[in-house]
Order: sequence, then structure tokens, then C-alpha cells
Amino acid sequence: MDPRLSAQDILRCTLCDTPIPLMYCVFCQVNLCKLCVGEHLSDLSTEHKVVPFNRRGFIPKLPICRDHEMKHCELYCENCDIPVCLLCVSSDKHQGHKISNTLENFSSRKELLKKDLKLLEEVISPKYEKLVSELEIQEGVIEENYNELTLAVVKHGEDWRRHVDIAVNNRKSEIEENKTKHIFALNKHK
Repeated sequence: MDPRLSAQDILRCTLCDTPIPLMYCVFCQVNLCKLCVGEHLSDLSTEHKVVPFNRRGFIPKLPICRDHEMKHCELYCENCDIPVCLLCVSSDKHQGHKISNTLENFSSRKELLKKDLKLLEEVISPKYEKLVSELEIQEGVIEENYNELTLAVVKHGEDWRRHVDIAVNNRKSEIEENKTKHIFALNKHK
């Protein structure tokens, strides 16, 4: 059985499959043994940050710059509301803009999101659930009212049919009576 496909396998170096990697590249998110670190760093097409494997979770992954593919955004442009790299900040594009640390910006946004979530869970969601409950009650009342109206219309229709039937039968009787009188008068005249 291929050890890489086994659920019980240990972590391995991404490049050479050596078990128990000692290093980790934060930007590339790959496990590395000591022998493969040099080979990995020799790839100049991207930026690397190799740390001991046991510290891999403590280094935050910064976003990659939109304009400079090989740079990570360590800063944040408050005016443009985007993460930027050092090359972006030094360009004319962000001259005079308020620049802050990306991680600090993300932390403050995270705190705002936590407050918003708390507000949503404690205030907005209960109000929404109460409104939904009230609307469901109103829907039931409306359903009942319209059923009553439908029954009333059906009853009125039956009453009107009865009146129409009576009027039609009366008219038929009158016609039959007039026919009989005319025939009698005609026969008498004959």
C-alpha cells in the first residue's frame, strides 16, 4: 500500500517524501526536510519564509500583492481599502494615503466582526425570529379569514342559485299557464 495514501501516515517532506519534516515554508505552505530547504529557497520565482516546523502555525499567511506577484502585502492602504506591499506604498498610486499594518488591520476588523456577530446573535436574530413567528401567526389568521370569505361566497352563490331557480320555475309556470290559456282560447274560437 502506498504510504502517502494511508490514513495512518506521518507528515513527510513535500519535495522528497522524507518523514518528519523539520522546516515549513509559510508562503508556499509546504513541509521541508533540512536537505530540501536549499533547493526550495533556490526557486526565485516566489518569496519564501522558512520557519521551524513546530512554529508553522504562529506565522500568519499574508495575502499576495495584486500588482507585484512575488511580494506579500505587509501593509494596508486605508484609503483604497486593500492590502498592499512595500513596492505599492512607494509608488505614486498610494502617495499621501493612510497606511497601516495588515495584521493590525485584520485584527481590528476581526474584532469588529466579532462585535457584529455578537449583535447579530443577541439582538438581531431574536428580533428576526420573533418577527417570523408573528408573520406565521398572521399568515394563519389570513388563511382562516380567506377560507371564511370563500365559504360565505359559496353560501351566497347557493342562495342566488336557489332564488334564480325559483324565479325560473315561476316564469316557466307562467309561460305554461299562458300557453294553456292561449290554446284554450284558440280552441274555443275554432
